[in-house]
Amino acid sequence: MMRSYPVLIIFFGLSLFSSLAKAQEVSILFEVNMSYQIESQQFNASEEFVDVAGSFNGWGETLIQLSDEDLDSVYSVEVDGFSPGQEIAYKFRINGEWNDREEFPGAGNDRLYTVKADSNHIYVWYNDERPPTGPPEADFTTNSTQVFTNSLIQFQNRSAGKIDSVTWFFESGTPEVSNEQNPQVRYSETGSFDVQLLAYGEAENDTLLVENYITVTERETEETKWWNETVFYEIFVRSFYDSDGDGIGDFNGLTEKLDYLNDGDPNTYDDLGISGIWLMPIHESPSYHGYDVINYRSINPDYGTMEDFKNFLDAAHERGIKVIIDYVMNHTSTEHPWFEKSAAGDAHFRDFYRWSETNPGYSGPWGQQVWHQRNGDYYYGLFWGGMPDLNYENPAVEDSMFTISDYWINKIGIDGFRQDAVLYIDEDGPVLKNTEETFQFWQDFNTNLKAANPDAFAVGEAWESTDIAIKYMTEDRLDYVFEFDLAQAILNGVNNETAAPIISQMQKVYDEYPFLQYGTFLTNHDQNRVMNVLGEDVEKAKLAASLYLTLPGIPYIYYGEEIGMLGQKPDPDIRLPMQWSDEANAGFSENQPWRSINSNYTDFNVEVMEENENSLLNHYKKLIHIRNEYSDLSIGEYEAGISSEESLFTFIRQNQYAGSPIMIAVNLSADSIKNASSVFSKSYFEYGPSNAGYYETDVLIGDYKSEEEFRFSFAKNESQQLVQNINLAPYSTKIILVQPVLTSKEFDKTINSFQLHQNYPNPFNPTTTISFYLPSAQTVKLNIFDITGRLVATLVEGKMNAGNHSHSFDAFSLSSGVYFYQLETNSFTSVKKMTLIK
Repeated sequence: MMRSYPVLIIFFGLSLFSSLAKAQEVSILFEVNMSYQIESQQFNASEEFVDVAGSFNGWGETLIQLSDEDLDSVYSVEVDGFSPGQEIAYKFRINGEWNDREEFPGAGNDRLYTVKADSNHIYVWYNDERPPTGPPEADFTTNSTQVFTNSLIQFQNRSAGKIDSVTWFFESGTPEVSNEQNPQVRYSETGSFDVQLLAYGEAENDTLLVENYITVTERETEETKWWNETVFYEIFVRSFYDSDGDGIGDFNGLTEKLDYLNDGDPNTYDDLGISGIWLMPIHESPSYHGYDVINYRSINPDYGTMEDFKNFLDAAHERGIKVIIDYVMNHTSTEHPWFEKSAAGDAHFRDFYRWSETNPGYSGPWGQQVWHQRNGDYYYGLFWGGMPDLNYENPAVEDSMFTISDYWINKIGIDGFRQDAVLYIDEDGPVLKNTEETFQFWQDFNTNLKAANPDAFAVGEAWESTDIAIKYMTEDRLDYVFEFDLAQAILNGVNNETAAPIISQMQKVYDEYPFLQYGTFLTNHDQNRVMNVLGEDVEKAKLAASLYLTLPGIPYIYYGEEIGMLGQKPDPDIRLPMQWSDEANAGFSENQPWRSINSNYTDFNVEVMEENENSLLNHYKKLIHIRNEYSDLSIGEYEAGISSEESLFTFIRQNQYAGSPIMIAVNLSADSIKNASSVFSKSYFEYGPSNAGYYETDVLIGDYKSEEEFRFSFAKNESQQLVQNINLAPYSTKIILVQPVLTSKEFDKTINSFQLHQNYPNPFNPTTTISFYLPSAQTVKLNIFDITGRLVATLVEGKMNAGNHSHSFDAFSLSSGVYFYQLETNSFTSVKKMTLIK
């Protein structure tokens, strides 16, 4: 049979729901059919259970279990507390666990639903899988349907019934026809294109044709901002370094450790290389974490004085480090003077918070109590009773908080804010997040911030699916938000040794956000640490770092991530003291720290790991310094390669204004990859003869295995795209700078005159070998220069015979930095860069 339907795109304005926001709460009946899982023995109905996890229950923090009372394999539960117009994301799980048995493992694959005023009934098949019996029923999906040219789309076959094989047809796609279950397709032309899937069974076939399913447009050149060229480091001051022996980190200790983060000298490579710092809350607060503020203009006395903070700020700025601070605008502490006066009935401050004479009764997005009693009345506090929410319906509150923003930007001189809990700023009755009033608030805040300093910025914690989070930085709201779905996709891909979830979510993010305007990270202070998520596997931690520090976006490193610190909830245990050495208290303090040190500190600390060339710490250093040195990795465009291996992720980054392409290849598997192919569009490689191109390469990270890898060769396939054969060791990364030697005609004339040259290793300490090939006897000069142009060594000078030549360069007496070597022959002169790291 044949089914065909056009794609309908319906846009609901937020204003549509403004009148519904005041309506009575509604419920949703969730039903999931588990027949396929039971029949295929993936689910034991007598011993296991199904739950629903979503944005409304903290993604499973509050367990909502379904039941099958009539034993028909359909599990159901009715959940109260929703509001008309509320947008939710959710998926079903087995046994309340995130262990890849949940629906659509990975980020960016959530089910989405907009709550209606009545009759909210959700009925789905678990994982959209139906028993493999009965006639075929073709079905498919993908993460992105509106993309830019050369985007790589990961299609997912979700067909049901007994199916022997499938055939895909992609109008104007590459490939145009595929028999794979979940093919990758690139679109190089603009327009709207059909996708057709044929599902073949023994007796029947089914065809699904979706007209104009993929829309492809050209990306316009867009300007980037200073923060796009910054690598940020998130610091919990209490846990970073204690300078006075009271067991609590402080600003003076942070200042002492700035050279570890960035010593201010771009010619040295022994620092981490970050250029931005995000400080978790630094204001006076009754709690250890500081997210319930007593005084927004103060400094937490545990951390020092305002003078100490200013000294730190000056020292950071001298090193070229930007500093942003947490600004918790959603709520205060109950000990804040505003709340104390409000609770006491002060006429001016009463409406600084939301009060009700009776309990309105509704609960929060994850089922929590949000109305709390004080003096016979009820006040609204989303997170808990000690954090009452500010009432931004009162103009005096907004004015006060905007004035505080001006104070930190203009008088103190910070560079911007990390905005906490941006979803919840302005409620609309029982609609507690993502309201029209909240979007308007951030637009107003941004206007005020840019008036104070056009170069200041605000990044938001919009902990939602990509489709919702992106709303917070469009229409001149926040400058950008953190990309939670991409972080989860990277971790899932690394853990499961598959590139598909990363490719899919990365393309969605790259195509839908304004150019590069999103924050990338692995985990933060609210999540279990990376090493715990990755099973304490250092090689997997390196892979995860390689990915998010070379992919597009603005990277954030949670302190200690670079040395493999451990940490699992409760929250204080994911915010433990930094591990500086294997001495007592991990070198954090001379006395007992505010919280016990991690169990792995003797092996995983800065001092020990700095001495190990292959440590996780030194891997982070290499990645950050390469990102700083090559703008392609910070502000460059992105294109994923179509790879022949599930565990291989390849992509190109190239500065839209200048620079040569940088290719990144990551093997996510514990097995070697040999002679794998990866297909790119030809637009990134404009040079080379008609059938192949040869390029000089500089292996920035990773080993080359033979002389052949001095040549970076692309053979064009039948679609005139470029295919690169790739070899990678298990759990390894290769970052390659690709430089066209000459234009095509010049290349054809001279390819036999010389062979490309390379030094290895690069970076090196203290020796490296420079190799080159001469097709005939020639006069050769090989000189080494420092970054100022001063000649520091001559390795070769005179006539040399044809053949391969290698010369060792010993830099034992030289300091760390960038050096250049110049190779001159009768017909060829070239200068290349190398880095000495001691």
